[in-house]
Amino acid sequence: MHRYPKRLVVWPAALLILLSASFARADALRFFAAGDLPYFAAETEQLRDLFDSAEAEGTPFLIHVGDIKSGSAPCTDDNLQAVADLFRSEAVPVVYTPGDNEWTDCHRENAGAADPRERLARVREVFYGDPGVLRLERLGVVRGEGADAADFPENYAFIRDGVLFVTVHVVGSNNGDAPDDPAAVAEFEARDAANLRFLRRATALARERDASAMVIVFHANPQFEKARPARGFRRLRQALVELMGAYSGPVLAIHGDTHRFRHDRPLIDPATGAPFERFVRAEVPGSPVVGGLWISVDPQAEEPFGVSEMYPISRERLVE
Repeated sequence: MHRYPKRLVVWPAALLILLSASFARADALRFFAAGDLPYFAAETEQLRDLFDSAEAEGTPFLIHVGDIKSGSAPCTDDNLQAVADLFRSEAVPVVYTPGDNEWTDCHRENAGAADPRERLARVREVFYGDPGVLRLERLGVVRGEGADAADFPENYAFIRDGVLFVTVHVVGSNNGDAPDDPAAVAEFEARDAANLRFLRRATALARERDASAMVIVFHANPQFEKARPARGFRRLRQALVELMGAYSGPVLAIHGDTHRFRHDRPLIDPATGAPFERFVRAEVPGSPVVGGLWISVDPQAEEPFGVSEMYPISRERLVE
């Protein structure tokens, strides 16, 4: 694997920078992912520039891994609606999974001291209650079984060019698990269980459809760097290990949360003590670095997942 700098510089909005980590065949599936944006007003237009540029280059959909505002910005309906309007304005579907700043951290005083569960309900209503915001039906998504489909609409899967995409709702701030808050613990337990059920369903679907690769999208870094993660991520980490035993193809996890571009193999096989070669992680850069990742999927290549960074280009240049 290539080594990448731990810190990225902030590039001017009128500059396009493309740093290639690996290359794939011209006909490989290629799509664009970003997240942890926009934290400030100026970043909203830069994010729009990124999305416009990605659409101009032919991404079939956009991925946003969550955190659509800073943790210190007030948790308001206006903020949710502004980003929903941005997503709605895009020409292609937006694959969005919530981040902690949208709801988990809204109890903070500077974020409005709001009830996180109430804010989560509003996130679900604004982004998933109106099909015109994300336009997921154009991707032919499937959701959880039974009550999970209605209770956790943010968990969904779809197949594109033989690749299975899966979103699960895993957020920063210990995945919402707050031992001193019984309501938070109850919400975490229910959502964590739903995530695991959906991952099992998605794994079965990958086998049934003979998917050539899997791409799993969530917000949080589930503490891949720790041998023993916090309780909020423990069962997810175990589920990913189990997935590697149940599915034989390459797997890519795309997440945000720690605002640091990474492209590596962080999941350890407990049977060998070495990283799973088939499991790759791509973390999107985040505010104050405004950027995203072009990702290509070519399961037959030596490196199945090509990852390249991209930074904004002004819309004025797009129409020149």
